[in-house]
Amino acid sequence: MSSTLPPPARPWYVCFTKPRREALAVRKLEEQGYEVCLPMLTRWEKTRGGWTKQQQVMFPRYGFVRCGRAEQSISPIRSTPGVTGLVTFGTLPATLDEALLEAIRVLAAQQARSVEERGCPFREGDTVDITLGPLKGMSGIVSRVADERVTVLLSLLGREKPVAIPAAHLALT
Repeated sequence: MSSTLPPPARPWYVCFTKPRREALAVRKLEEQGYEVCLPMLTRWEKTRGGWTKQQQVMFPRYGFVRCGRAEQSISPIRSTPGVTGLVTFGTLPATLDEALLEAIRVLAAQQARSVEERGCPFREGDTVDITLGPLKGMSGIVSRVADERVTVLLSLLGREKPVAIPAAHLALT
């Protein structure tokens, strides 16, 4: 009588990359047939034209990799362009199970959705500094957010006054 065992689980390894070379490492590892996970965060970044959404690596200089086939070795990972090596504990490579990696993916997806739902980086109640214009240098509290302008409560002449300011003129404190 023969028993059919499930194939052994392929663990995820923690890969250490060269500074700002995570995308290169991912591309080269995928070309070699490895499965790669590089979780990303979405954040607001101030540019000349206003605020834009930018992607950044969730764990700078780290990625997750596993063999694409059961017979594939992890040895070539260390010599892949953009990769410094595998994270190890002594001589054993650090591994993650599928559940933990899935939790990281879900967290990244939730964070991206929350940024996508907002039309600009400010929310009611945020404290902001005015960085441009005649009120430059003042601070206030966001009271309302519209597409192009943000209403900020400023303390002027001893009273709280709502002032509509272009979002590009504000920075979170």
